[in-house]
Amino acid sequence: MSEVLEMEQPAETQRTVAAPTSQAISVIPTTPFELVAHAAARGASMDELRAFIELQERLEANQARKAYVAAMAEFKRSPPQIMKDKAVGYYNKDGSFTGYRHSTLGAVCGAVVEALGTHGFSHRWDTEQPDSGLVAVTCSITHAMGHCETTRMVAPPDNSGKKNAIQQVASTITYLQRYTLLAACGLATNEQLDDDGRGGQDEDATRVSSAQTNDSGATEQATGLSQYTPEQFAEKSPEWQKLVLDGRKTPDAMIRFLSTKASLSEEQQKTIRSWAK
Repeated sequence: MSEVLEMEQPAETQRTVAAPTSQAISVIPTTPFELVAHAAARGASMDELRAFIELQERLEANQARKAYVAAMAEFKRSPPQIMKDKAVGYYNKDGSFTGYRHSTLGAVCGAVVEALGTHGFSHRWDTEQPDSGLVAVTCSITHAMGHCETTRMVAPPDNSGKKNAIQQVASTITYLQRYTLLAACGLATNEQLDDDGRGGQDEDATRVSSAQTNDSGATEQATGLSQYTPEQFAEKSPEWQKLVLDGRKTPDAMIRFLSTKASLSEEQQKTIRSWAK
């Protein structure tokens, strides 16, 4: 009978690994906010804390200013087109006629405000009327990061025409709102001139004024306006002719009025003059 020999297996070797000793990791503050927290934890004085807080504020203001400049540069890469949407004309004391076109406040805001918003900008106006009787308007452009820049203009109430006192102030406010917004954004309307669109005496070549009557009675066509096409003239002629035949306008007055909108050819002027009774 065979014997079964049982051999004792060696016990499994057991090893004990000591856990690493935890050590405190020193964190070096890198931002003004962390510096303030670190200084407060070690018992810094109020003067030290105030200095750190001012440093944080300067850093944030500088970052906001850089963001403003970058966003404004991006805005300027594709500036909005602002068209002159309103024609204005009047007769002078010497019988001559002056007309010009300008952009209304609605046209300026409609083109500019949405474009500003896409780049994180908003705007507002602040209006004042100092004791001097002048009207002051300040336009503020603020970026989403908090930086704000302002443009301020001052002017007297607009006493042209037959405006009452309130209308004079309102007219000036509207004018200043329009131009402070344009100035703050660094924009100009298409063919924008000084003097509210009328231009200086030496800018006749680019004025957006209407026809004026010279000493000989001939009509001088203004530059900068499109030409009435034959189709446009033929379509509108019956309406214009009726005004002349009804005595509501003379042929020359009609020519001057129409010339605030577009230029008339010599042949078209002759046609209008032929409507006289």
